[in-house]
Amino acid sequence: MTPLQEIFIPIFCVGALVSAVMALIGGRMSGAIGPLILLLMSALVCWFALFMGLEVGYQVWQSGPDPPPEAFSDTAPMGALLAGWIPAGFFACFWFGISWLIKKFVWKPKVGGLVGVETSVGLLDAELVETGNAYQPPAS
Repeated sequence: MTPLQEIFIPIFCVGALVSAVMALIGGRMSGAIGPLILLLMSALVCWFALFMGLEVGYQVWQSGPDPPPEAFSDTAPMGALLAGWIPAGFFACFWFGISWLIKKFVWKPKVGGLVGVETSVGLLDAELVETGNAYQPPAS
């Protein structure tokens, strides 16, 4: 394993983990502004981790004793700086979408109101069902 890989992998993995958690939280949120902000921050964190991992990795590789010529072909950090938002955006959107789909189809929100309650007498309207304290007199 090259020094680039030894430095890049931990830096990028930590950034990717933080990015994925932010996107997962954003996918679970309701509304439009909060999830969008978290999605954009998630992509930014992943982009930054990609760039910093490559930049620091190449610097370490070049500073070692007798570096090979491949250590000086360091156009990857500049490419990550200019176009790294594309894979970072796909990464963040993937985890955001997974979280949103789980929220939509698996963790369905509880039903807010009762449509009707079946009793031995028959179907009662939700307004007739009292959900207050059983030890207090009914409200007038």
